[in-house]
Amino acid sequence: MQAFIALYGFLDLVLRAYLLATQAIIVGGVAFLTLVLSPLDGKLDDEESPIARRCLRILFWSCCASVFGEIVAVGVLTAMLVGTLQVDFAVAASADAVVSHFIAMILSGALALYARLGAGAFFKWRGGAVALALLLACAHVGVTHAASRPVASPLLVTTEIVHVLAAAIWIGGIPFFLVALGMTKDAARRLIVSRFSRNAMWSVAALTAGGLLMTTRHFSDFSALYETNYGMLVSTKIVLLFGLLCFAAANLSTTRKLWRIPSTPIRRLLRFSEVEVGLGLVALFCAAALASASLPTDGAERTSLSEITARFAPRWPSFQSPAYAELSAAQAASSVAEPGTPSPPSAADIAWAEMNHHLAGVFVVLMGFFALLERHRQTASAARHWPLLFLLLGGILAVRADETAWPLGPIGFFESLRDPQIVQHKVIVALIATFAIFEWQVRRGRFKSDWPAFVFPITTGAAAAFLLTHYGHTEGKDEVLVAISHTPIALLGVVSASARWLEIRLSDTPAGRIGGYVWPIAFMLSGLLLLLYREV
Repeated sequence: MQAFIALYGFLDLVLRAYLLATQAIIVGGVAFLTLVLSPLDGKLDDEESPIARRCLRILFWSCCASVFGEIVAVGVLTAMLVGTLQVDFAVAASADAVVSHFIAMILSGALALYARLGAGAFFKWRGGAVALALLLACAHVGVTHAASRPVASPLLVTTEIVHVLAAAIWIGGIPFFLVALGMTKDAARRLIVSRFSRNAMWSVAALTAGGLLMTTRHFSDFSALYETNYGMLVSTKIVLLFGLLCFAAANLSTTRKLWRIPSTPIRRLLRFSEVEVGLGLVALFCAAALASASLPTDGAERTSLSEITARFAPRWPSFQSPAYAELSAAQAASSVAEPGTPSPPSAADIAWAEMNHHLAGVFVVLMGFFALLERHRQTASAARHWPLLFLLLGGILAVRADETAWPLGPIGFFESLRDPQIVQHKVIVALIATFAIFEWQVRRGRFKSDWPAFVFPITTGAAAAFLLTHYGHTEGKDEVLVAISHTPIALLGVVSASARWLEIRLSDTPAGRIGGYVWPIAFMLSGLLLLLYREV
């Protein structure tokens, strides 16, 4: 039970992100069916009429995924309350957060039944589906800061509901939008694009207004946006929102042209919308982390601008690793202290951690450099093996990333899985290895299908999302400083994933060719930041 409690924070983050994603798709799907497809009922030809059935199928499976996630969340949260508070199961199960998850599970199940009614019945009784979707959004708000205050503010709760609904209608509706565009022709396509774009613009306005209002209530001053863990996550969401708006603006120009010329090609619009989904998922991961971070107004520990400036002061990287015997983990293992007993990091510990980052920086810079060389015919054959550098990096990190744990430290492999940061390190190493193996084979042309190429952007985006929320478990000043130094690297990872996705999906267009240059450059910039990394 103690191991489970220690790992609960990480499990809670993953579950929150998973549920946010599934529920955004559910609410976005209901909104798309109600606001976009319902007015077109009976106006589509025989080839276009199956759109609603396919959208309902996506909605059904999203609801099933949400029900599964809520069941897991109820079990995990109840077990944590029983283990930490030493209360009966019935008392733990009656906690507000548990009840919110349980209600969301029932609502998701009811919407799954709704999705099985068929298009005609769904459109006829769509008011019930809208009511269930609204209640689902309200149930989610039950586990956020707005509703968990000692005295909940009606204004903040309402704003949070609007914020959640706006994000879901926009980002959660895009998968349904993509399906619909792929199955329609000129006239119907123009109507669908126009209606969805109008809904998205209203959602962006509501999302921005709600975010600004909550920021003014949760932040006592502007500096909290970069001096606290909560503020860093909000700042990251703002950057991601800016990226989303850039792609949305590009799509809006296509939408306006499509309205004038119904035969306008929409390929770029589709691919940019796919990237919007990815950016939205990373933003939802940050939103999940926000729910468990302390508010600046609640006295969250802060760093200062002078400390941030000192941390980012340029300094030559060091490649002199201390001997393992000098590390606190080795000394603890040889003393009477229990292995793994927390202790302040020594100078050797700091040097060890910094060298890990500096080594990673060298590999990432080299990977970006060789990836650029691969784009030129004269050097393509030799440079295409650059993913092997990532595999080597994964092996180094698997050994050195956690000096307290196996294979170097006294803590065994399975015992080390109690530590959330070690777990995330291992997840990131697994993502690195997966990336390297698949991308190397892609570069060598060993796959007959196209899907292995997408392992690159998916694993890179996932690693970036984990890196954005990797620190802040104790929210101490040092962890906030480390989070600040990791955030630009993670955001460059998001840029790399997006650019590579566009390179694959728009390979024969200017956008795809630009993406092919952007992601290696983003890799190199990430490597430079790793080379400048410091912990003191």
